[in-house]
Amino acid sequence: MQYTGLNLDEIMAFCSCLVESGGFGFTDRVNGQVVMNSATGTQRAMPGDWIVMAADGSLTAMKPDAFATTYEPAE
Repeated sequence: MQYTGLNLDEIMAFCSCLVESGGFGFTDRVNGQVVMNSATGTQRAMPGDWIVMAADGSLTAMKPDAFATTYEPAE
């Protein structure tokens, strides 16, 4: 899911496992940064970044260019 800076509620629903455990935060209201803390470490996403959920449920923040070279849209 792409974080636009305006879709925080949708991102929180997508990251619900971290929200419920207290591992999700909205820490930078000026720049719109979100922080995801999990067993795999801390991930930070800025508006425009993609948040990717792996098969094991872990979440990773990816810059748009890295996302575009790794994934393609699903139909």
